[in-house]
Amino acid sequence: MNSDEVSEIKKTWEIPAASPTESGVAILIQFFTKYPSNLEKFSTFKDMPLDELKESPRFKAHANRVIKVFDDSVQALDDDCSQLEEIWVKVTQSHFNRQIEKQSFNELKEVILEVLTAACSLNDQQIEIWVKLMDFIYDIIFRTIDELEQAA
Repeated sequence: MNSDEVSEIKKTWEIPAASPTESGVAILIQFFTKYPSNLEKFSTFKDMPLDELKESPRFKAHANRVIKVFDDSVQALDDDCSQLEEIWVKVTQSHFNRQIEKQSFNELKEVILEVLTAACSLNDQQIEIWVKLMDFIYDIIFRTIDELEQAA
């Protein structure tokens, strides 16, 4: 990514980063609303109605971690991409161990972009830049999944 793109990412990221728990909850609730089968993958949350989920301290903690990973990623854009790679390989490994598949990752990507677009009032150029970043991240995720599957 060039410096103008990084600058746009950082500028637009300030909105969700200002209230990380609420932002993470919005993403995950939208994710489970649009793709309810993914809720089944969370043993701690799968039997909770979405309304109650919003109030669950464990759910809020997970939502906060989602935003923290993205916050770390946005901060890493100033450095070389090795830190970004390190962040997402680690995330992928922990989710691979929980048998989270590429389809779920793709569904989450779609929802993240939808929520960010709405919450940050992204214009077409900003959407394009976020898609570029997400594609880069997802390349790391899918490459790592492929490597882990081959090693299994």
